[in-house]
Amino acid sequence: MINKIEFFTAGCPRSQISEKNLKKALEKLGLEIEVESIDDPKVHETRGVAAFPALMVDGEIKSQGDFITVDDCEEMLSPYID
Repeated sequence: MINKIEFFTAGCPRSQISEKNLKKALEKLGLEIEVESIDDPKVHETRGVAAFPALMVDGEIKSQGDFITVDDCEEMLSPYID
């Protein structure tokens, strides 16, 4: 079960599309989990995120610096589904 999803963004188009893809994947998987979108550079640094977009699930970085498709998101989230 997923407790927390954080999406780290720099506000670039690649990040915006990746975040939309993440939300589509959650909907497709039937998961009602709020995504915390973080665009504060100080928070990025303290959480160890150096490239954008980045996806963190329950405190573990799952993707960093790569464009994330809906399929990518489903693959990353599927191990957390009961």
